[in-house]
Amino acid sequence: MTNYIYAYTHTGKSTKWRRGDLRGAFEIKVGETRNPGIERVRQQVGTAFPGLHGVDILFHSEKAQRPDGSDFSDRDVHGVLTSHGVVKTGGEWFAATQHEVLAAIRSLQHGIGFEPTRVHDFAMRPEQMRAVDATAAFFESHDDGAAKYLWNAKMRFGKTFTTYQLAKRMGWTKMLILTYKPAVRSAWRDDLLSHVDFVDWQYVDASIPSTMADSMLENGRPTAWFASFQDVIGRGPDGQPKEKNQTLHLVDWDCIVIDEFHFGASTAAAREIYDPQDRAELALAQLLEKAADESSDTEADVVPDLDVGLKTRCHLHLSGTPFRAITNGDYDDSQVFTWTYIDEQRAKTSWPPAKGANPYDELPPLEMYTYAMGAAADNFADDGEFAGFDLNTYFKAKKIGEAYEFDKPDNVLAFLDLIRGKKSLPSRIVDGADNDAEFPYESARFTDAVRHSVWFMQDVASCEAMATILRADPFFSSFEIYVAAGTKAKIGAAALEPAREAIRRADETAKSGSITLSCGKLMTGVTVPEWASIFMLRSLKAPESYFQAAFRVQSPWKVDGQIKKHVAYVFEFDPNRALSLVALYGTELANNSPDRKETQASVLGELINFLPIFAVDGGRMERLDVTAILDWAHGGIGANSLARRWRSVDLYNLNGVTMDRLLNDADLIAELEQIEDFRSIREEAERIVTASKKLGTVKREGGGAAEQRKPKKEIAEKRKNIREKLKKVSAKVLIFMYLTDFREERLAHVIESLDTDLFVRSTGLSLESYRKLTEIGVIDVGNMTDAIQKFRYFEKKSIEAMVDSQPVT
Repeated sequence: MTNYIYAYTHTGKSTKWRRGDLRGAFEIKVGETRNPGIERVRQQVGTAFPGLHGVDILFHSEKAQRPDGSDFSDRDVHGVLTSHGVVKTGGEWFAATQHEVLAAIRSLQHGIGFEPTRVHDFAMRPEQMRAVDATAAFFESHDDGAAKYLWNAKMRFGKTFTTYQLAKRMGWTKMLILTYKPAVRSAWRDDLLSHVDFVDWQYVDASIPSTMADSMLENGRPTAWFASFQDVIGRGPDGQPKEKNQTLHLVDWDCIVIDEFHFGASTAAAREIYDPQDRAELALAQLLEKAADESSDTEADVVPDLDVGLKTRCHLHLSGTPFRAITNGDYDDSQVFTWTYIDEQRAKTSWPPAKGANPYDELPPLEMYTYAMGAAADNFADDGEFAGFDLNTYFKAKKIGEAYEFDKPDNVLAFLDLIRGKKSLPSRIVDGADNDAEFPYESARFTDAVRHSVWFMQDVASCEAMATILRADPFFSSFEIYVAAGTKAKIGAAALEPAREAIRRADETAKSGSITLSCGKLMTGVTVPEWASIFMLRSLKAPESYFQAAFRVQSPWKVDGQIKKHVAYVFEFDPNRALSLVALYGTELANNSPDRKETQASVLGELINFLPIFAVDGGRMERLDVTAILDWAHGGIGANSLARRWRSVDLYNLNGVTMDRLLNDADLIAELEQIEDFRSIREEAERIVTASKKLGTVKREGGGAAEQRKPKKEIAEKRKNIREKLKKVSAKVLIFMYLTDFREERLAHVIESLDTDLFVRSTGLSLESYRKLTEIGVIDVGNMTDAIQKFRYFEKKSIEAMVDSQPVT
């Protein structure tokens, strides 16, 4: 019969000890039992500690079995501990840490050497195995040094752990991990050094002296080398890589992994969610702006390659929201593995009990509650993109002397009343409403969720001003308020510990909870398990930024093996903005789906099954369906705004990369040149490519505005010429859509139409050539799909209005 190892401590063993630099506050009992569970612990201390109050069971059912199937005993565990300097204080009690005891057990279970940090032995989940299988198959069939593969996987997929499993499968020994967000360093280090599957691997980063790092790379053991983008692009006065980073450029890497890839592929995301106090992240934002071709009318579309000049066999790109990279045509379906929030929650609800413990149980679902801000918001309304209201303006603050103050403090106080359900916004709180609204700090539904929350604000001034108001408020002063912003807060992963300390203070001092105020810190790369809600108090316009922040609070939280977080909440105070982004998220998921039948509406239908959205307004609360969400998202679409959408510059990507792809397709160029408007397309595309390269060279060499002016002007002129021609094609695509019997709802429905003759007659261009323009990224799939959806919505509402206006006879 198999033995099981258990370990516990209790208040009677709260004895401080020290061993070298290691300190502890209690001793641990390590024993064995024939039956899994806590019964053996109850037998030993149940009398002295009724109900086991005062007893901390660290674990109770670790199987005592070696790799060959033979059993080991608690005495074997004791032997591993004492042989590595752990003091036995008496009987089966040890002055050890929980990790040391667990690492001793793992060393026996897996037949490996004892390492105090190597405590995990969990297996890959099914989707992680599928990702490894698909990626390995792709790399094995594309071993040409240019292969690249994208994991489009949401936060909590386990990208670091799964990447290391892929490295094992592929037999890589030299893997370089590059990141746009240095704060993710700890996750890459900890996953490698804490799991039994990677016992032979070694980890290198900037904290290791360069001479030692070089020797580690050559000692024959597989190595994961972590570096940030500035390590790669940093140059000395001679223009060469800095001495400490030269090795990065000399090694033939088996694979280069780029983490948080969407921050390089979308400058909007990089601007909205970077930490302005982090010099590395600030440098990233500046680099992206510098790399951007300012002659573009829209986003920067010259993305710096972090791995430029580095040698590798393949590239793995990791991102939870790589929308722009995918819609730019950088990957085809064979190069992308996708794992979305919908996939995760579907797997959770469909896990067969016969398979044992559900590995997804600890991942809580999200719920979103949107609140209309009331009359106070009307002061800020204009004709902006999201019906005018702007949270950044509503919560605008400035520094006056040594203090920070809101421009409109009364409106902020009204907001605090709103989230407590107080009737200070009479236009929004209506007595006797049928569906009583629930508010974050008023409803029992949210009590656990708001105990520890994060409030995402625009800048340091708004964070500090909010902290001042909260600390002075009779209700919110009962919370521990932590400002994770400004120079006083630490940078990157180091900013995590003060936040955790604030949460501990709140728990230990019996406060109501904690509120962390952030304008970028802790929003990527780190995990705060206790956060169960996020208050969106800034206007984010990029879906990448919005959902990266929202998924922060979905991290699992377990204590003593018990799940503590069953639902996580997003509290939103700009419904138009939020629901527009949700609709856009649905569009992007549909565009990236291999199922061509997927549409924005069908994806949203499944999304809100797992992420229900509630709208609170006028004292009423209703759960929104797909129609309601789309009404919010597309509401206000009139003939003029629809025309502007179809003439928008963001429908096209006219940069050096896409123009180079265009020039490399001889058949496409030849057909375009047969069309009157596109007679000069080859020359214009070549001029854009040449000028873009020249502009990039000038910028890298530090050229000023005068040197940049000529290539910028040429790029702008040629782009404008091509764009105007493409706008004419788009207008004709509208005619095609109007004439077809099929109701297109995404760009894929257009380019895969069976009515090829009608398309040629309508547009003058073959459907095959139009499809190629989307594949190479000249036509932006996401934005064009959004325009198509707005057209269909306008068409539908116009027909409904005509029907409703007809008199009944």
